[in-house]
Amino acid sequence: MGTLFDIYFYILLLVSTGISVSLFFAHTSISRFIFLLLRFFLIFLLCYPLKSYLEVYLLLMSALIVEASFYLEIPTSAIIQAVFVIGFLFFQKKGKAWGITINPAPFTARIASAFILVITGCLSQLIKRGYSKNALLMRRIQHLDSAISQLSNANIGFQSYVKTLEFQVLMNERKRVSREIHDTVGYALTNIIMMMEAAVRLPDKDKEKRKELFTLTRSQAQKGLEETRAALRQLRNEQIVQLEGIGMIEEMVESFRKATGVEIIVEYGNFNDFTNKEIYAIIFRIIQEGMTNAIRHGMASKIRISFWNTGPSLNVTIHDNGIGAEQIVEGIGIAGMKERLESINGTLTIQKAPDGFKVIALIPYKDNDSEDQSTSR
Repeated sequence: MGTLFDIYFYILLLVSTGISVSLFFAHTSISRFIFLLLRFFLIFLLCYPLKSYLEVYLLLMSALIVEASFYLEIPTSAIIQAVFVIGFLFFQKKGKAWGITINPAPFTARIASAFILVITGCLSQLIKRGYSKNALLMRRIQHLDSAISQLSNANIGFQSYVKTLEFQVLMNERKRVSREIHDTVGYALTNIIMMMEAAVRLPDKDKEKRKELFTLTRSQAQKGLEETRAALRQLRNEQIVQLEGIGMIEEMVESFRKATGVEIIVEYGNFNDFTNKEIYAIIFRIIQEGMTNAIRHGMASKIRISFWNTGPSLNVTIHDNGIGAEQIVEGIGIAGMKERLESINGTLTIQKAPDGFKVIALIPYKDNDSEDQSTSR
């Protein structure tokens, strides 16, 4: 080989190596595609006078095939690899370059080398796919760890909310019972004490007056006893006040928001509150399951819950910005949502959205109060 070719060879090899390093910093498919074409052109210039030295050409082309696999996505990488192999096979002619007489390698040797390049391309694609799957699994494992922690915090938040609510209800009931006792028993006992004191202070000769006071005292005691029994019956029959309807959903969403740190937006649209407890229980569970799946499977950081009344049905949509899934595997949670909706002739739609994932529940409902009023009329 001539000295001039040696200089150009090392210069082109250095430039080709620089382009290979630049591929690592290229962030778009177009820029990577252009860099790979430049690399192929430079390798062609480098190895054109070396056709009889097929091993050098094969080594450099193998590196280029591997780079195409890792920096481009299928099918683009497969197409450009095919172009490289075809160019390797057929762009060889007898002639002169750099003052060197070129003798192309035998066609059978080129076929064998092309086969090696094809195998290299297939293996590099498999390695890349395995690497991508492993990276995705690692991200999912990390997210699941985070989701478990978030859900644990959410569960703690729910438990804390329930305990706080129970304590608040208990305190309210205590205050109400104390008011009832004061208004009934306290009033009656105060009157009895006052009348007994008046009877004690009467002289012995006022027997009729004392008798009248004792009669009033007995009457007051009987009246107080009746009022006390009535208050106790009322307390026994009354149920503990619990949050229902929109208030129940708002509390659940707020607890979930605080526990997980996920941004949750609730839009009620034209929805009006109603009193059907069965429907609200279904809505509550669907929203709870939808939010849980959004962070556990979708890795979502934002969830939007919207209500829209379409007349005889209520549309509840849970839209998150997570990664979603190409294939939806129906687990216990989704099956439970469907079963709840089917029990009231509702439907559930789960679909991947351009910016995340959607769960849409179409819920037919009737307000219990409205139904009862129409029946009584």
